[in-house]
Amino acid sequence: MIKNSGFTALWLVVVTALAGCVQLTEEQQRAALLSEFDGSLAQLQLNLRQLERRLGHLTDDKSCEQDSHCKVLAKGVRPCGGPEQFLVYSALGTDEPLLLQTSEQFTLLRQQQHQRLGTISSCELVLEPVASCQQQQCVLQQLEYAGR
Repeated sequence: MIKNSGFTALWLVVVTALAGCVQLTEEQQRAALLSEFDGSLAQLQLNLRQLERRLGHLTDDKSCEQDSHCKVLAKGVRPCGGPEQFLVYSALGTDEPLLLQTSEQFTLLRQQQHQRLGTISSCELVLEPVASCQQQQCVLQQLEYAGR
């Protein structure tokens, strides 16, 4: 006996689709993959969220005395290549080996997620920002482009 009504509904959609009565759109197929019923993908999503929280915690202290204390970390990976985001952190208050290890794990799992879901993205070139120390806090500098 199945107690979870969400599972029952999903099962009926899948059975109906297999019977040829309903065609699942690509969006519906992705939603099914993202559902709690796909254990390995759900675990991957959970691990990514945990690593993302850890990255946030590890880069939380942005206190600095000079620009050389401020560093930029490329986080994750976009489906087309390159990092999905840049984080700023202070070398003074950060366990850098743990931060780099966590970032590498996050990037690896994000790559696996993109492969499993067939994710696509734009392929524009994103330049790495520059970090500086302003008012004893590490910040990312906005880059000005000649093309603007």
